[in-house]
Amino acid sequence: MRLCFAACLLLFLRVALAGSPAATDWNVRVTPFNQVFPALELSQARRHDTSPARDHILGNGSGLIAVRVRAHRAGEHVILRISTPALGAPQRFAATLAEAGVDYELRPPLDWNVARLSALATPLTTPLDFALQRDGGDAESREVKVSLRPLDEALYFVRDGRDGVDLSWIFAAYVDEHDVAVNAILDAAQKSGIVDKFTGYADADPRAAYRQIWAIWQALAEHGIHYSSADPAIERGPHIFSQHVRFLSKTWVDRSANCIDGSVLLASLLQRIGLRSFIVLVPGHAFVGFYTDADAQHAAYLETTLLGASVAAPAKLPAFATGMTLTQANRSSLAGFAAALAAGRAHHARVARKLDGRHRPDYAVIDISAARAFGIQPIEAVTGN
Repeated sequence: MRLCFAACLLLFLRVALAGSPAATDWNVRVTPFNQVFPALELSQARRHDTSPARDHILGNGSGLIAVRVRAHRAGEHVILRISTPALGAPQRFAATLAEAGVDYELRPPLDWNVARLSALATPLTTPLDFALQRDGGDAESREVKVSLRPLDEALYFVRDGRDGVDLSWIFAAYVDEHDVAVNAILDAAQKSGIVDKFTGYADADPRAAYRQIWAIWQALAEHGIHYSSADPAIERGPHIFSQHVRFLSKTWVDRSANCIDGSVLLASLLQRIGLRSFIVLVPGHAFVGFYTDADAQHAAYLETTLLGASVAAPAKLPAFATGMTLTQANRSSLAGFAAALAAGRAHHARVARKLDGRHRPDYAVIDISAARAFGIQPIEAVTGN
Protein backbone atom coordinates (compact mmCIF):
# COMPACT_ATOMS: atom_id res chain seq x y z
CA MET A 1 0.00 0.00 0.00
CA ARG A 2 1.33 3.45 -0.96
CA LEU A 3 0.13 5.33 2.10
CA CYS A 4 2.49 7.66 3.90
CA PHE A 5 0.22 10.44 5.10
CA ALA A 6 2.72 13.01 6.35
CA ALA A 7 5.11 12.56 3.44
CA CYS A 8 2.28 12.70 0.87
CA LEU A 9 0.84 15.84 2.36
CA LEU A 10 4.17 17.68 2.50
CA LEU A 11 4.94 16.72 -1.08
CA PHE A 12 1.43 17.81 -2.02
CA LEU A 13 2.08 21.25 -0.58
CA ARG A 14 5.46 21.57 -2.29
CA VAL A 15 3.98 20.60 -5.66
CA ALA A 16 0.81 22.67 -5.49
CA LEU A 17 2.46 25.73 -3.99
CA ALA A 18 5.55 25.77 -6.17
CA GLY A 19 6.08 29.16 -7.67
CA SER A 20 3.41 30.92 -5.58
CA PRO A 21 4.36 34.62 -5.59
CA ALA A 22 4.73 36.38 -2.27
CA ALA A 23 2.32 39.28 -1.72
CA THR A 24 4.27 41.83 0.36
CA ASP A 25 5.24 40.17 3.65
CA TRP A 26 2.36 37.71 3.92
CA ASN A 27 0.21 35.76 1.50
CA VAL A 28 -2.48 33.11 1.40
CA ARG A 29 -2.14 29.74 -0.31
CA VAL A 30 -5.03 27.35 -0.96
CA THR A 31 -4.20 24.01 -2.49
CA PRO A 32 -4.78 22.46 -4.86
CA PHE A 33 -5.25 25.29 -7.33
CA ASN A 34 -7.59 27.34 -5.10
CA GLN A 35 -9.96 24.41 -4.66
CA VAL A 36 -11.08 23.23 -1.22
CA PHE A 37 -11.95 19.57 -0.67
CA PRO A 38 -13.44 19.33 2.84
CA ALA A 39 -13.27 15.53 2.69
CA LEU A 40 -9.47 15.81 2.85
CA GLU A 41 -9.69 17.94 5.98
CA LEU A 42 -12.44 16.05 7.81
CA SER A 43 -10.91 12.63 7.18
CA GLN A 44 -7.70 13.46 9.03
CA ALA A 45 -7.71 12.76 12.74
CA ARG A 46 -6.29 15.91 14.29
CA ARG A 47 -3.34 15.36 16.60
CA HIS A 48 -2.50 17.74 19.42
CA ASP A 49 1.15 18.59 18.89
CA THR A 50 2.98 20.41 21.70
CA SER A 51 6.44 20.00 20.19
CA PRO A 52 8.41 23.01 18.87
CA ALA A 53 7.51 24.24 15.39
CA ARG A 54 9.06 22.11 12.66
CA ASP A 55 10.44 23.93 9.62
CA HIS A 56 8.78 27.10 10.91
CA ILE A 57 5.29 25.58 10.55
CA LEU A 58 2.75 26.63 13.18
CA GLY A 59 -0.64 25.01 13.75
CA ASN A 60 -2.03 21.49 13.48
CA GLY A 61 -4.28 22.08 10.48
CA SER A 62 -3.68 20.04 7.34
CA GLY A 63 -1.91 22.92 5.60
CA LEU A 64 -4.21 22.80 2.57
CA ILE A 65 -5.26 26.30 3.59
CA ALA A 66 -2.13 28.09 4.78
CA VAL A 67 -0.73 31.57 5.27
CA ARG A 68 2.93 32.51 4.83
CA VAL A 69 4.05 35.30 7.17
CA ARG A 70 7.49 36.93 7.41
CA ALA A 71 8.25 37.91 11.01
CA HIS A 72 8.94 41.61 11.53
CA ARG A 73 10.66 41.01 14.87
CA ALA A 74 11.59 38.17 17.21
CA GLY A 75 8.67 37.15 19.39
CA GLU A 76 6.09 38.88 17.22
CA HIS A 77 2.52 37.97 18.16
CA VAL A 78 0.10 37.50 15.26
CA ILE A 79 -3.62 36.74 15.10
CA LEU A 80 -5.11 35.29 11.92
CA ARG A 81 -8.86 35.36 11.30
CA ILE A 82 -10.51 33.39 8.50
CA SER A 83 -14.14 33.84 7.52
CA THR A 84 -16.49 32.55 4.85
CA PRO A 85 -20.22 31.81 4.94
CA ALA A 86 -19.56 28.16 4.08
CA LEU A 87 -17.32 27.73 7.14
CA GLY A 88 -19.81 29.14 9.62
CA ALA A 89 -18.33 31.18 12.46
CA PRO A 90 -15.07 33.05 11.75
CA GLN A 91 -11.94 31.17 12.74
CA ARG A 92 -9.25 32.71 14.97
CA PHE A 93 -5.66 31.45 15.13
CA ALA A 94 -2.94 33.03 17.28
CA ALA A 95 0.79 32.34 17.03
CA THR A 96 4.17 33.74 18.09
CA LEU A 97 6.89 34.16 15.46
CA ALA A 98 10.12 33.47 17.30
CA GLU A 99 12.75 34.71 14.81
CA ALA A 100 12.89 38.03 12.98
CA GLY A 101 13.06 37.97 9.17
CA VAL A 102 12.00 34.31 8.97
CA ASP A 103 9.07 33.06 6.88
CA TYR A 104 6.54 31.09 8.94
CA GLU A 105 3.70 29.00 7.62
CA LEU A 106 0.47 29.20 9.61
CA ARG A 107 -1.69 26.10 9.30
CA PRO A 108 -4.84 26.95 11.24
CA PRO A 109 -7.20 24.10 12.20
CA LEU A 110 -10.59 24.87 10.65
CA ASP A 111 -13.92 24.31 12.34
CA TRP A 112 -16.05 23.35 9.36
CA ASN A 113 -19.81 23.86 9.34
CA VAL A 114 -20.59 20.21 8.58
CA ALA A 115 -24.34 20.80 8.25
CA ARG A 116 -23.76 23.24 5.40
CA LEU A 117 -21.13 21.02 3.83
CA SER A 118 -23.43 18.00 3.97
CA ALA A 119 -26.10 19.95 2.11
CA LEU A 120 -23.67 21.01 -0.64
CA ALA A 121 -24.46 19.02 -3.80
CA THR A 122 -22.35 20.91 -6.36
CA PRO A 123 -19.15 22.99 -6.18
CA LEU A 124 -19.64 26.45 -4.68
CA THR A 125 -17.51 29.44 -5.61
CA THR A 126 -17.04 31.41 -2.41
CA PRO A 127 -14.60 33.96 -0.98
CA LEU A 128 -12.22 33.10 1.82
CA ASP A 129 -11.42 36.27 3.77
CA PHE A 130 -8.19 36.45 5.76
CA ALA A 131 -7.24 39.18 8.23
CA LEU A 132 -3.78 39.28 9.85
CA GLN A 133 -3.11 41.38 12.94
CA ARG A 134 0.44 41.95 14.20
CA ASP A 135 1.20 42.88 17.83
CA GLY A 136 -2.29 44.31 18.36
CA GLY A 137 -2.07 46.72 15.42
CA ASP A 138 -4.50 47.25 12.57
CA ALA A 139 -5.42 44.10 10.64
CA GLU A 140 -4.53 43.66 6.97
CA SER A 141 -6.92 41.72 4.75
CA ARG A 142 -6.65 39.34 1.81
CA GLU A 143 -9.45 37.63 -0.13
CA VAL A 144 -9.14 34.43 -2.13
CA LYS A 145 -11.94 33.05 -4.31
CA VAL A 146 -12.09 29.28 -3.94
CA SER A 147 -14.15 26.43 -5.32
CA LEU A 148 -15.62 24.59 -2.33
CA ARG A 149 -16.29 20.96 -3.26
CA PRO A 150 -19.02 18.67 -1.86
CA LEU A 151 -18.18 16.13 0.84
CA ASP A 152 -18.89 13.24 -1.50
CA GLU A 153 -16.19 14.36 -3.95
CA ALA A 154 -13.00 12.41 -3.34
CA LEU A 155 -9.78 14.00 -4.58
CA TYR A 156 -7.41 11.08 -5.15
CA PHE A 157 -4.58 12.48 -7.28
CA VAL A 158 -3.00 15.85 -8.06
CA ARG A 159 -0.59 16.49 -10.90
CA ASP A 160 1.52 19.58 -11.53
CA GLY A 161 3.80 19.23 -14.52
CA ARG A 162 5.79 16.05 -14.10
CA ASP A 163 5.13 15.89 -10.38
CA GLY A 164 2.16 14.16 -8.86
CA VAL A 165 0.79 13.27 -5.46
CA ASP A 166 -1.20 10.12 -4.72
CA LEU A 167 -4.09 10.87 -2.32
CA SER A 168 -5.95 7.62 -2.90
CA TRP A 169 -6.06 7.03 0.86
CA ILE A 170 -9.10 9.36 0.78
CA PHE A 171 -11.28 6.38 -0.22
CA ALA A 172 -10.66 4.89 3.24
CA ALA A 173 -12.50 7.91 4.64
CA TYR A 174 -15.70 6.74 2.95
CA VAL A 175 -15.40 3.36 4.66
CA ASP A 176 -17.38 3.48 7.91
CA GLU A 177 -17.54 0.24 9.84
CA HIS A 178 -19.96 1.72 12.38
CA ASP A 179 -22.52 3.21 10.00
CA VAL A 180 -26.17 2.39 10.75
CA ALA A 181 -26.44 0.72 7.34
CA VAL A 182 -23.72 -1.72 8.39
CA ASN A 183 -25.81 -2.70 11.42
CA ALA A 184 -28.84 -3.33 9.23
CA ILE A 185 -26.90 -5.44 6.74
CA LEU A 186 -25.25 -7.57 9.41
CA ASP A 187 -28.59 -8.15 11.12
CA ALA A 188 -29.99 -9.43 7.81
CA ALA A 189 -26.87 -11.50 7.11
CA GLN A 190 -27.22 -13.38 10.40
CA LYS A 191 -30.63 -14.59 9.25
CA SER A 192 -29.19 -16.14 6.09
CA GLY A 193 -28.47 -19.50 7.69
CA ILE A 194 -24.91 -19.38 6.37
CA VAL A 195 -23.25 -18.38 9.66
CA ASP A 196 -24.47 -18.29 13.24
CA LYS A 197 -22.32 -15.26 14.11
CA PHE A 198 -19.49 -13.16 12.78
CA THR A 199 -16.17 -14.15 14.33
CA GLY A 200 -13.57 -12.56 12.07
CA TYR A 201 -10.43 -14.69 12.10
CA ALA A 202 -11.23 -16.42 15.40
CA ASP A 203 -11.79 -19.80 13.74
CA ALA A 204 -8.36 -19.70 12.05
CA ASP A 205 -10.02 -21.33 9.05
CA PRO A 206 -10.15 -19.52 5.69
CA ARG A 207 -13.48 -21.20 4.96
CA ALA A 208 -15.00 -19.33 7.90
CA ALA A 209 -13.90 -16.00 6.42
CA TYR A 210 -15.47 -16.85 3.06
CA ARG A 211 -18.73 -17.93 4.69
CA GLN A 212 -19.03 -14.70 6.64
CA ILE A 213 -18.60 -12.63 3.48
CA TRP A 214 -20.99 -14.91 1.60
CA ALA A 215 -23.66 -14.22 4.25
CA ILE A 216 -23.11 -10.49 3.75
CA TRP A 217 -23.30 -10.88 -0.03
CA GLN A 218 -26.66 -12.64 0.35
CA ALA A 219 -28.01 -9.87 2.59
CA LEU A 220 -27.04 -7.26 0.00
CA ALA A 221 -28.69 -9.29 -2.78
CA GLU A 222 -31.89 -9.79 -0.79
CA HIS A 223 -32.09 -6.07 -0.07
CA GLY A 224 -31.92 -5.48 -3.82
CA ILE A 225 -28.58 -3.68 -4.04
CA HIS A 226 -27.36 -3.91 -7.60
CA TYR A 227 -24.45 -2.63 -9.63
CA SER A 228 -24.85 0.70 -11.41
CA SER A 229 -22.66 1.44 -14.40
CA ALA A 230 -22.90 5.21 -13.87
CA ASP A 231 -19.46 6.79 -14.18
CA PRO A 232 -18.49 8.35 -10.82
CA ALA A 233 -15.64 10.42 -12.29
CA ILE A 234 -15.83 14.18 -11.81
CA GLU A 235 -12.37 15.22 -13.02
CA ARG A 236 -9.81 13.02 -14.75
CA GLY A 237 -6.97 15.48 -15.13
CA PRO A 238 -4.85 16.96 -16.34
CA HIS A 239 -4.24 18.40 -12.86
CA ILE A 240 -7.09 17.16 -10.66
CA PHE A 241 -8.41 13.60 -10.42
CA SER A 242 -11.59 13.27 -8.38
CA GLN A 243 -14.78 11.25 -8.27
CA HIS A 244 -18.11 11.00 -6.55
CA VAL A 245 -18.50 8.45 -3.73
CA ARG A 246 -21.87 7.66 -2.16
CA PHE A 247 -22.07 7.53 1.61
CA LEU A 248 -23.14 4.11 2.89
CA SER A 249 -26.63 5.03 4.04
CA LYS A 250 -27.39 6.50 0.61
CA THR A 251 -26.22 3.32 -1.11
CA TRP A 252 -28.42 1.29 1.25
CA VAL A 253 -31.48 3.46 0.58
CA ASP A 254 -30.89 3.83 -3.17
CA ARG A 255 -30.16 0.09 -3.57
CA SER A 256 -27.65 1.11 -6.22
CA ALA A 257 -23.86 1.02 -6.17
CA ASN A 258 -21.22 1.70 -8.79
CA CYS A 259 -17.83 0.05 -8.40
CA ILE A 260 -16.40 2.43 -5.78
CA ASP A 261 -19.70 2.61 -3.85
CA GLY A 262 -19.83 -1.18 -3.67
CA SER A 263 -16.19 -1.38 -2.69
CA VAL A 264 -16.44 1.06 0.25
CA LEU A 265 -19.67 -0.64 1.38
CA LEU A 266 -18.14 -4.12 1.38
CA ALA A 267 -14.92 -2.86 2.98
CA SER A 268 -17.00 -1.27 5.76
CA LEU A 269 -18.77 -4.55 6.43
CA LEU A 270 -15.57 -6.60 6.42
CA GLN A 271 -13.81 -4.21 8.77
CA ARG A 272 -16.78 -4.37 11.14
CA ILE A 273 -16.69 -8.18 11.43
CA GLY A 274 -12.94 -8.20 11.96
CA LEU A 275 -11.72 -9.10 8.46
CA ARG A 276 -8.98 -6.89 7.06
CA SER A 277 -10.00 -5.34 3.74
CA PHE A 278 -8.51 -3.17 1.03
CA ILE A 279 -9.70 -1.38 -2.09
CA VAL A 280 -7.97 -1.87 -5.44
CA LEU A 281 -8.05 1.04 -7.88
CA VAL A 282 -7.44 0.54 -11.58
CA PRO A 283 -8.21 2.93 -14.45
CA GLY A 284 -11.93 3.72 -14.36
CA HIS A 285 -12.72 0.97 -11.87
CA ALA A 286 -12.42 -0.29 -8.30
CA PHE A 287 -12.91 -3.64 -6.59
CA VAL A 288 -12.46 -4.90 -3.06
CA GLY A 289 -9.99 -7.36 -1.56
CA PHE A 290 -9.68 -9.07 1.81
CA TYR A 291 -7.30 -11.34 3.69
CA THR A 292 -8.49 -14.82 4.52
CA ASP A 293 -6.05 -15.19 7.42
CA ALA A 294 -5.16 -13.08 10.45
CA ASP A 295 -1.52 -12.81 9.33
CA ALA A 296 -2.56 -11.16 6.05
CA GLN A 297 -0.62 -13.66 3.98
CA HIS A 298 -3.44 -14.81 1.71
CA ALA A 299 -5.75 -12.45 -0.17
CA ALA A 300 -8.95 -12.86 -2.14
CA TYR A 301 -10.83 -10.37 -4.31
CA LEU A 302 -14.46 -9.52 -5.06
CA GLU A 303 -15.66 -7.95 -8.29
CA THR A 304 -18.31 -5.47 -7.20
CA THR A 305 -19.86 -5.23 -10.67
CA LEU A 306 -21.58 -8.54 -9.91
CA LEU A 307 -23.60 -7.13 -7.02
CA GLY A 308 -27.22 -8.06 -7.72
CA ALA A 309 -26.34 -9.96 -10.90
CA SER A 310 -28.10 -13.19 -11.85
CA VAL A 311 -25.51 -15.84 -12.73
CA ALA A 312 -25.53 -19.58 -13.28
CA ALA A 313 -24.74 -21.85 -10.35
CA PRO A 314 -21.14 -23.10 -10.22
CA ALA A 315 -20.57 -26.57 -11.62
CA LYS A 316 -18.91 -27.55 -8.36
CA LEU A 317 -19.50 -26.20 -4.87
CA PRO A 318 -16.60 -24.08 -3.59
CA ALA A 319 -14.65 -25.67 -0.73
CA PHE A 320 -16.07 -23.24 1.81
CA ALA A 321 -19.63 -24.39 0.97
CA THR A 322 -19.15 -28.15 0.95
CA GLY A 323 -20.91 -30.09 3.67
CA MET A 324 -23.47 -27.34 4.24
CA THR A 325 -27.23 -27.74 3.95
CA LEU A 326 -28.22 -24.99 1.56
CA THR A 327 -31.55 -23.24 1.04
CA GLN A 328 -32.62 -21.98 -2.36
CA ALA A 329 -31.64 -18.44 -1.28
CA ASN A 330 -28.21 -19.72 -0.23
CA ARG A 331 -27.68 -21.41 -3.59
CA SER A 332 -28.71 -18.30 -5.47
CA SER A 333 -26.42 -16.00 -3.51
CA LEU A 334 -23.59 -18.53 -3.66
CA ALA A 335 -23.68 -18.42 -7.46
CA GLY A 336 -23.19 -14.65 -7.49
CA PHE A 337 -20.61 -14.70 -4.71
CA ALA A 338 -18.52 -17.43 -6.36
CA ALA A 339 -18.65 -15.58 -9.68
CA ALA A 340 -17.56 -12.33 -7.98
CA LEU A 341 -14.63 -14.12 -6.35
CA ALA A 342 -13.52 -15.65 -9.66
CA ALA A 343 -13.87 -12.35 -11.52
CA GLY A 344 -12.02 -10.48 -8.76
CA ARG A 345 -9.18 -12.98 -8.80
CA ALA A 346 -8.89 -12.74 -12.59
CA HIS A 347 -8.99 -8.95 -12.56
CA HIS A 348 -6.28 -8.73 -9.92
CA ALA A 349 -4.08 -11.16 -11.87
CA ARG A 350 -4.30 -8.85 -14.90
CA VAL A 351 -3.25 -5.71 -13.04
CA ALA A 352 -1.05 -7.02 -10.19
CA ARG A 353 2.25 -5.97 -11.79
CA LYS A 354 1.04 -2.39 -12.07
CA LEU A 355 0.12 -2.05 -8.39
CA ASP A 356 3.70 -1.12 -7.58
CA GLY A 357 3.45 2.62 -6.89
CA ARG A 358 4.78 3.68 -10.28
CA HIS A 359 1.69 3.45 -12.50
CA ARG A 360 -0.19 6.42 -11.12
CA PRO A 361 -2.74 7.97 -10.82
CA ASP A 362 -5.21 5.13 -11.41
CA TYR A 363 -3.44 2.15 -9.84
CA ALA A 364 -3.48 1.89 -6.06
CA VAL A 365 -4.22 -0.42 -3.15
CA ILE A 366 -5.78 1.21 -0.09
CA ASP A 367 -5.48 -0.96 3.01
CA ILE A 368 -8.24 0.22 5.34
CA SER A 369 -6.57 -0.90 8.57
CA ALA A 370 -3.32 0.82 7.56
CA ALA A 371 -5.24 3.99 6.71
CA ARG A 372 -6.86 3.97 10.15
CA ALA A 373 -3.43 3.54 11.76
CA PHE A 374 -2.26 6.65 9.88
CA GLY A 375 -5.19 8.65 11.25
CA ILE A 376 -7.64 8.50 8.35
CA GLN A 377 -11.10 8.44 9.92
CA PRO A 378 -14.58 7.95 8.44
CA ILE A 379 -16.08 11.21 7.20
CA GLU A 380 -19.58 10.12 8.24
CA ALA A 381 -18.40 9.63 11.81
CA VAL A 382 -17.24 13.26 11.85
CA THR A 383 -20.25 14.80 10.11
CA GLY A 384 -22.94 12.63 11.72
CA ASN A 385 -24.53 11.90 8.33
